[in-house]
Amino acid sequence: MWSCRPERWVLSVYVLCLGGAALNHARLLAQLGWQLDPGAAVWQNVFWTSLTVLDALAVLLLMRRPWVGVRLAVLIMLADVAVNVFSVRQGMFELRALSPLLGQVAFLGFVLGSAPFLLRHGQRERDA
Repeated sequence: MWSCRPERWVLSVYVLCLGGAALNHARLLAQLGWQLDPGAAVWQNVFWTSLTVLDALAVLLLMRRPWVGVRLAVLIMLADVAVNVFSVRQGMFELRALSPLLGQVAFLGFVLGSAPFLLRHGQRERDA
């Protein structure tokens, strides 16, 4: 796979963040059940619950097929931030929940900034 050190570091950040998110979603799922926020719409609870599997799948793909995992990470983070921003605008989150959202926005920026770099290098490795 990618043998160059910068790509491995960037992928490690992806794996750590998405792995932590998967564990956090699993913890919440175990504590609260699939309905993580009773005040939210069903589609929101289904989405947040599905992140348990999607984040874990992204981690697995980042380790086995990084070019697929990077694309999935981009999709997950775009959707996650969009749903959470929508939820904040709808008044579903308390102020204490804004701190994790800011972390998600920062990670989204990192993912969007680094994904083209990773995919370019991954394409070169596959073509070689």
